[in-house]
Amino acid sequence: MHEKLQKGWPFFIISLFILSNIYAQQQHFKRGPHPDDLPSIADTLANTKIVWDTTERKISHDTYFAEYGRIKRLTADTLLLVYHFGSKGNEWDNIGIRQSNDNGKTWSAVRMVAADNQPKRYSGFSTPELLQLQNGWLMMAYTGRGIPDDSLHNDLQVRISKDRGRNWGAPVKVALGRSWEPGMVQLANGEIQLFFANELYNKNANDRPEQQVLLTRSNNNGQSWSKPELIAFTPKARDGMPVPLLLKDGKGLVVFMESVENRLSPELVWTSMKANWNYQNSNTVQNGRRWYTAVEPMWGGGPYAIQLPSGEVILAMQTEGGRKIERYKQWKKKTVTVMVGNSVAKNFGNLSWPYPNLPITEGRYFCSLFLKDAQTVVLVSTRNFPDGHSEIYWKEGRVVAAKP
Repeated sequence: MHEKLQKGWPFFIISLFILSNIYAQQQHFKRGPHPDDLPSIADTLANTKIVWDTTERKISHDTYFAEYGRIKRLTADTLLLVYHFGSKGNEWDNIGIRQSNDNGKTWSAVRMVAADNQPKRYSGFSTPELLQLQNGWLMMAYTGRGIPDDSLHNDLQVRISKDRGRNWGAPVKVALGRSWEPGMVQLANGEIQLFFANELYNKNANDRPEQQVLLTRSNNNGQSWSKPELIAFTPKARDGMPVPLLLKDGKGLVVFMESVENRLSPELVWTSMKANWNYQNSNTVQNGRRWYTAVEPMWGGGPYAIQLPSGEVILAMQTEGGRKIERYKQWKKKTVTVMVGNSVAKNFGNLSWPYPNLPITEGRYFCSLFLKDAQTVVLVSTRNFPDGHSEIYWKEGRVVAAKP
């Protein structure tokens, strides 16, 4: 009898752990909405800017198409790069990772994480993102494009690696539908928040589906996920490409996003840590929890943001930058601008242009940022060439004091 109890004890502990996390998720919504609140007064200006190197280096492997690169640090010298890639005509097809053991100087051969090898179920996988959990595991989230490509067959998936990216567990479906561009953070209490863009059936002015930003939560390291919650929606527009950022010193959580049909983009939505998105009403410009981040009247898409040790927020985005291109049809021929905001992601300025002499036949888009050290920001951008193929590049910028 004693031996049977010992054998059943681990199962009991695991079951109790899962049930307690489900209960915690339910309690978040049972306590009632949090009173409306606002971020701290932010009248300060950023006092730094980024000065970019004139050189760069390719970090994707040799393939026709490589896009959407993201880098996460594993140890002092070890980095992990994830992106999607494919052949001509099948560009958004596979997801691979490369590892650097010398702080980004050289990279290993690409290893496949999600391969387009289910021809009757999926047409490919794309828009990956990485999160290192508090327990040391790695979580990867990405889009599965179903067959047919519709809201009943597309999904959002996560995989877990318990050995620093060498092996990955089976995919867990987080959400069903045409869902894109996941972004993740983990709160101090262990809760994982995953934000993603979700298409609706309604059409906007350009006869494209409207889009909203949703949030799903996990309190058990990605084993199960809550029902998605609405975070941002603009009628007749396409709020999307959400990038969450936990602000230092408990100043809240912001989610940057592009708003395609709006005159101004990117925008962000904010929550206090106490509210944790649990408000009576949605985040809007009127209630002060949604605001435009760039320098007027600039329009930028594909935002990505990080925070410096000083607290200042670095924001990168793709934009026309004065280039005579069509916003929607020639979006791969855009360029990138980077700007600096204060510690609550307001008052952005000190613009820099990493590619000031970019030929009109080339483009820079789908960028991300990586903080190499306190004085060095790395821009990871997709470079599109005149023949149509794309590669991923690493370009370093120095954090310097801005002139008064």
